[in-house]
Amino acid sequence: MPNFCPTCGKQLQFENAEICPACGVRIQPPPIPTEIRSPFLAIVLSFFFTGWGQWYNGKTIDGWKLLGAFFASYIVLALFSVMVPTQPFAAILVIIMFLILLGIWIYGMYEAYQTADKINKKEETFSGKSGWFWLPVALIALAVLFIFAAVLAAFVFGMAGNVSP
Repeated sequence: MPNFCPTCGKQLQFENAEICPACGVRIQPPPIPTEIRSPFLAIVLSFFFTGWGQWYNGKTIDGWKLLGAFFASYIVLALFSVMVPTQPFAAILVIIMFLILLGIWIYGMYEAYQTADKINKKEETFSGKSGWFWLPVALIALAVLFIFAAVLAAFVFGMAGNVSP
């Protein structure tokens, strides 16, 4: 399949010629697609922490909306769960709230993927990762530190009672 110079229209000898031999114009190669945001990473981040994928994509408000909706649904679910022993209809509400919670979680992953894909296709602008991106990292680090301190305290104080004179 012959290539033609976009400036003068003459046929090029080679398909990947950089300069047209007839007019001397430099022929631009097709742009190499670059991935600015990884859609797969956006899904994984949203899987572990609702809103994290949105913060990864630079969508701070969208991340907070999803996180707020998730926690609000979780609190309502917990309240209905407490009511189940006394109110029979609460069991149905617990199931409904669980499905809503699951829907928010799945939608967050889907939306993070779509946003990353749109950023890569240049359909949406990317101004950088949100500053809140590191919040889940800090919370996970605090949880690990807390568990480590609890295990260490159990070991130290558990051993203190076993010392014989």
